Amino acid sequence: MSQARSLRRSAKRRAAKQNSKAPRTPGDSRVSSKTTGQRRRSLAALTAGALALPGLASPAVADSPNTRPSASYRYSTYQEDGIDSSKLAPGSTDERYEIDTHQLRFSSPVSSRIDFSLDVVHETMSGASPWFVERGPNGEPLQVMSGATIDEERTDFLGKLNFYRDNGRVSILGGISDEKDYQSLNGGLEWERHFNEKNTTLTTGVGLSLDDIEPTDADLFATRVSSEDKKSYSAFLTLSQVLNRHSAIQSTLSYQNSSGFLSDPYKLVSVGGVNVADARPDDRNMISWLTRYRRHFEGLDGSFHADYRFYIDDWDINSHTVEIAWYQNFFRTVKLVPNARYYSQSEEDFYSPFFDLMPTDGYVS
Repeated sequence: MSQARSLRRSAKRRAAKQNSKAPRTPGDSRVSSKTTGQRRRSLAALTAGALALPGLASPAVADSPNTRPSASYRYSTYQEDGIDSSKLAPGSTDERYEIDTHQLRFSSPVSSRIDFSLDVVHETMSGASPWFVERGPNGEPLQVMSGATIDEERTDFLGKLNFYRDNGRVSILGGISDEKDYQSLNGGLEWERHFNEKNTTLTTGVGLSLDDIEPTDADLFATRVSSEDKKSYSAFLTLSQVLNRHSAIQSTLSYQNSSGFLSDPYKLVSVGGVNVADARPDDRNMISWLTRYRRHFEGLDGSFHADYRFYIDDWDINSHTVEIAWYQNFFRTVKLVPNARYYSQSEEDFYSPFFDLMPTDGYVS
């Protein structure tokens, strides 16, 4: 059933955090420094473990092009926990999404001042998804699931061309993402400059994404749109600072505006006992602030990582994320990464499990 795709993009975003997919948001470049001797070795160890952290999947950008072609592959799997049966509507399954992700990266020098990289991600998804919430016999919210197992695939390509200068770089990015019911084209520009003997780095960039949405089986569901589109602009500013040969910090301020169709075409909302289409505002402004700290301990051959992210938008959502991790190396080839993560989020000002009456502005989700 097509309705099984409801809220699937939320599931994908959660899975992305678990699977550390290469992010589209600029500003995730790693803290780096072109220094010498023991200082360089310490900083290399400091940043090497960053690749396994959510939101830090993109390889670090060096001060010069790659000297030879390279390729890498990564596989990850993610499965959501089932929903407590007491919170499910009668007849709904507690089965949730299972997502397998294959990531391939290729990079190669083009000239002494230029290199190129290509990231390919292929995802397969299966499982049931939340569809809508109904009122239970005692007024409690009960989740109605799609009632069918679905299979979906997504393929994502991202190319990046880097032009290096003595104290920085300029990069051009372009990508495409394709699903059966969703296509996206995106592009961006980045500029980076080093100061203070390359211990301080300033990075900025802008991006644009054009998305086409064509929900399946729109002719079978009166509440489902047949074709829509949306557009997103983004900008970021990042300051990276090497504190000493053992520690570094990075802070990023990002802004994004999305406009067009921002609702979930598969989700339904119960209003007075009648299911209507999910309806959200057609414009959204988002601001986030992300700060990362890294400290390497030579004697232990390990690194401490700490991240904090604050997010706010004009849909009345704000969130806080704190994550700490320890990266412990063993025998040069094995890495143990215990970590802890705290996350809190407010709800949209037009969200409710169900509504007794339609709000005057018509927004329900």
